[in-house]
Amino acid sequence: MNKPVAVAAAAFAIIALTAGVVISSFMLSRFMLKIQHSTEKNITVKGVAEKLITSDLAAFTCSVTVKGNTREAGYAELARAKAILWAKLDSLGFVAAMREDETISCDTRYRTIKSKDKYGKETSESYFDHYELSYSVRVRTDNVKLVSGNVLRLHELAFQKLNISVSAPQYFINNPEQYKLELVNAASASAAQRARTAASHSGSTLGPLMEARQGVIQITAPASNETSDYGVYDTRSVQKVIRLVMTMKFALK
Repeated sequence: MNKPVAVAAAAFAIIALTAGVVISSFMLSRFMLKIQHSTEKNITVKGVAEKLITSDLAAFTCSVTVKGNTREAGYAELARAKAILWAKLDSLGFVAAMREDETISCDTRYRTIKSKDKYGKETSESYFDHYELSYSVRVRTDNVKLVSGNVLRLHELAFQKLNISVSAPQYFINNPEQYKLELVNAASASAAQRARTAASHSGSTLGPLMEARQGVIQITAPASNETSDYGVYDTRSVQKVIRLVMTMKFALK
């Protein structure tokens, strides 16, 4: 082999060796990195906290509806119906200070008469029939027992030939945020206890907290499994359950 060829071959061998060392080092570092990652141990658990509470705010809406052949007659009849409704509300304890959002509406109602022309084609014409007027009032109070015990008695006005409608009462918690800290503490303690129990059964000990996520507050009726990603707020029941879930990730040692 002549000298230039030998030098070139030697140089190629050195480059190949160097490249091999670099590639081997890179592969070794990747291998070590995977080993380190594979030895990381952690556990993720959920803790749940619930609290049974009683609603401290209630509301409902009631309305009366009347008819009149003229607007004047309709408004006069509506004034009479309002007076009867107010008297009934007062007698049940729903005093004026609890009433709000009073609204009055007046709509024109028509009747349609169908007939056939001389060719047998069906036609229809609309004629004025009457005016329909309604009055609505919303009652809101912190006396929840007053609402739950007496709201249905408003239907007694039907015996006075009053066209009345009453919405289902709604029950609220005036300040649900006041319970959040208590629920977070209880749910976190529950999650930590679950993690300790699971770790001990797997031959590990619980390490430091790595991550914690608070779920949305769910306010449901008792014995309900209703949930929503945006939170549930039940307004139908006086007794409610506030529920909170904490998701926590711990290191294991």
